[in-house]
Amino acid sequence: MSSSASPDASCQLDSRYWKITMSDGHVEEVQGPGVVGEFPVMTPGKVHEYASCTTFSTPSEYMEGHYSFHRLADKEEVFHVMIPRFHMVCPPFREPVIRAKPSSRRLEDPDGDGEFCDGDGDDFGDLRGINMAALEGAWCPRHI
Repeated sequence: MSSSASPDASCQLDSRYWKITMSDGHVEEVQGPGVVGEFPVMTPGKVHEYASCTTFSTPSEYMEGHYSFHRLADKEEVFHVMIPRFHMVCPPFREPVIRAKPSSRRLEDPDGDGEFCDGDGDDFGDLRGINMAALEGAWCPRHI
């Protein structure tokens, strides 16, 4: 909420509604209380962020919907905040490159976080090429 908003504008999220349209035209609707089990209170200057996920049933989908809120000063005053349509695309499947002989390159963990790169700067290791055929009728794994 804008820090310049009046304190009378303070509100609490009650529910969410999503309309999910798959690339094959199938539509699913999701509605329910809160967001990820939370009912955030919005006051001037406050921002609320959360992470959610969905499982793709087609290679691409789009979502649109709204959040329902009530004013803290008057719980009977309910309003919707519209969420415009946004497009989601399942990342393409990547196939590992099969090497004829083992690599002599040493894997490095420069920042000590347990994630290794192969030294070529892309941090994708041996993943190369996009298997576009995998998108045909594919199910996308769950992403956060």
